[in-house]
Amino acid sequence: MDGSLKFGRRKTPEILKMNNTSGHDEHEEEPLFGFQPSFVYPVAACYIVIVTVAVVGNLMVCYAILANRNLRSNPTNLLLLSLAISDLLTVTLAVPFDIEGLFLSGAWNHGKAMCITWITVYLITVPTSILTLLAISVDRYKTLSDPLGRFRRTQFMTPNKALIVILIIWLYSILWALLPIMGWLRKDHEPIYEGACAIPFTKAYTTLTSGLNFILPLLITCLFYILIYLIARQHHKFTSVASGFSAKQPSKEENKVYLKNLKAAKTTSMFVVAFFICWQPFSYFSIAANLDGENWESFPFEVYMLLLMLGYLNSALNPFLFAFRNKRFKDVYSKLFSSLKPQRTQSRSSIRRPSTFSTSTPEIPDLESSEVRLRSIRVKREESPKWLKRSKNQE
Repeated sequence: MDGSLKFGRRKTPEILKMNNTSGHDEHEEEPLFGFQPSFVYPVAACYIVIVTVAVVGNLMVCYAILANRNLRSNPTNLLLLSLAISDLLTVTLAVPFDIEGLFLSGAWNHGKAMCITWITVYLITVPTSILTLLAISVDRYKTLSDPLGRFRRTQFMTPNKALIVILIIWLYSILWALLPIMGWLRKDHEPIYEGACAIPFTKAYTTLTSGLNFILPLLITCLFYILIYLIARQHHKFTSVASGFSAKQPSKEENKVYLKNLKAAKTTSMFVVAFFICWQPFSYFSIAANLDGENWESFPFEVYMLLLMLGYLNSALNPFLFAFRNKRFKDVYSKLFSSLKPQRTQSRSSIRRPSTFSTSTPEIPDLESSEVRLRSIRVKREESPKWLKRSKNQE
């Protein structure tokens, strides 16, 4: 997906004129800054909700992975952390200017340097997201095709290797995004064109960006998930046939590891499907507008803003895919929310009579508390005073 369409706008919008004598609008039906108010305010509200949910959700994902050692030691979770950081950069550095553009019909008031920075953010974060999803799909495929690989001396994916992959993805995306700044641009107009932020990308750069950084990685990712589906289908057939032959039947441990890996593959496939549904319409719209050359202004700008909003929705959906599909993430989230709740003061009765069910030790299951009390009673009986034992012996 490219940023070349991003950032044009229509011809200079008509400004509402006030009637000096009556004080009422002469053109009450004219759009507000290029859009009707009935379009601007609901869409802007949706943008704000998406940004809020995406910021809070992705910050929770980053906290869960960084605060939990088990989550942090998993290579796949490190890749998901990179995905969350990419989403955070998108919704904090890019989307606010799109919200402003709703009210100004794409007019840019922040200078040339900020215009270049704004579009560069898109050219970095979107390829980073799709390439990270590709790396996750490769990892899931290798894990399912070789379920015992984690016991080998040289594993396919380790935390250190995952960090190297993340570094390569980010460096590639940054270098590719900087190519226009280095000179791969059309020379016919400046980045701020007719008052709008519109970096003049060449058709070659636009086509390669769409092909290499979006379409091709997504197709390869889909291919790996097709292979994962075939592995799951083959495993299901094998277990069905081997059910009558106890010697060939896989052990419970092997089956447990396989099902765990399969569930992880299904979870990551949901990220790919969500990314595809959210960004594919905007990608097609952007490619069509760019191929049309100078006639891109004929494309309805309202459709552009709605499709772009659908793409941003992906950044808000990803954190919920973490929470609903991974038990460890659920546990970290529940602990986080419980720690934010105000602590209730203990009543007098609870101070006078200590309870065995202490809120400060939630790790102890309730079922074990009765056994703990019985053991303490037995210990107290065995540790009775010596003079009591002597008196019993004398009797």
